[in-house]
Amino acid sequence: MSLARWLHILGAYWGFVLMSLHLGLHWSMFIGMARKGFGFKNASRLRFILLLAVGLLVAVYGSFAFVKRDFLTYLFLRSEFIFLDYNEPVILFYLDYLALMGAFIFLSHYTSRLITKFAGYKKNN
Repeated sequence: MSLARWLHILGAYWGFVLMSLHLGLHWSMFIGMARKGFGFKNASRLRFILLLAVGLLVAVYGSFAFVKRDFLTYLFLRSEFIFLDYNEPVILFYLDYLALMGAFIFLSHYTSRLITKFAGYKKNN
């Protein structure tokens, strides 16, 4: 039973991180679908800066939640049990985890954009 608990904790937390990073790699596709859905033909500079600032704020808060929730403890199995505060409002718990996901999405999206920019790779759109 102890091994199953360890594997469950590792799978859940690493799965969350890896799925968030993977989502960030495909984030351009989601941006394109949102543009098409909302009818934005061209991207204005102001809108880009505004969305970048919002993404950066989410990423910063997600980094804060990463430390506050002691995520490394569970990723590297330094604790066998998940400690939850049952007095905390559920909405705050979900907001922290959404911000955490946003931080990993932001990280992988802009890292992949930097890599493709410096590698000289051009997408065929």
